[in-house]
Amino acid sequence: MSPSLRIVRREDVPGIRTVAPMGDADMDTAPLLRQALEEELNRPPPPATVVVDCSGLTFCASAGLNEFLRARRTAGDRGIALCLSAPREQMRRLLRITETDTVLDVRPPGTATHENRPAGARDQDGPGT
Repeated sequence: MSPSLRIVRREDVPGIRTVAPMGDADMDTAPLLRQALEEELNRPPPPATVVVDCSGLTFCASAGLNEFLRARRTAGDRGIALCLSAPREQMRRLLRITETDTVLDVRPPGTATHENRPAGARDQDGPGT
């Protein structure tokens, strides 16, 4: 059985890397999620921010949440900001119940990359897009 998680990575703005997991983040797929997050946190040059676009996560179990917490700790140790963007209702509920929404930086859709943007950076399509 193949994992039900696919990861897309992009760097639309210099210094801000986005990791977009799609599917289920559970015990079976946690190693794939961990690998993707570690690779983006470790790839030189270090980013200012890693945004995890959670909009494509259809399910997040405690194993997936643990990988986000692990990545937050690693990012913090390296002076890198890490935020979760656009989690769906199931994940928002998991974050609330576990009170990890007080530990993790959770953002609504479309706000994570613009607020953490390095000075002077702009969208590739130009202003106003």
